[in-house]
Amino acid sequence: MEYQFLNSKWFWLHFLEFIHVLWMTPGLKSAIIEVDDKLALIDFKSHITQDPLQIMSSWNDSIHFCNWVGVTCSLFNERVTALKLESKQLVGSIPPSVGNLTCLKVINLQENNFHGQIPDEIGRLQQLQDLNLTYNYLSGSIPSNLSHCRELRVFDTSANGLIGQIPDRLSSLEKLEIIRLG
Repeated sequence: MEYQFLNSKWFWLHFLEFIHVLWMTPGLKSAIIEVDDKLALIDFKSHITQDPLQIMSSWNDSIHFCNWVGVTCSLFNERVTALKLESKQLVGSIPPSVGNLTCLKVINLQENNFHGQIPDEIGRLQQLQDLNLTYNYLSGSIPSNLSHCRELRVFDTSANGLIGQIPDRLSSLEKLEIIRLG
């Protein structure tokens, strides 16, 4: 009898309807997004190879990630809106997973020791307004898809080792007020 029920069209129809209702539940959606933000931050932490000031020690499960040092979240939906880790003596690289923090408006990593390239995934941050990467050891070129960051007002990569041409597409950023590449 049970097997007949599992094979019935009504069971599967109600099961799919139940899954749909769960997916459409705002609380469930925000919980999934919250996990994505937390995972992106944990991956960021895993790319830090030296932390002499022990900044990353606050980045643990004993407190909510919105209370981690350098992390700011929206009060409305607990999405990460700012990553401000300037002058923290951090050594490491910027992982592609930073592009999963899709509500980021500010990234300030100035005066650290970040190396490697600026990940292309930064181009997924459509709400990004301020990107400050000055005084690091970044190399490679400026990602051309940075032009997808339509809200970008400040782009500062001074005092790094970037090479190559400035992407023409950056001229499409109508809100860009400050660009420093020296």
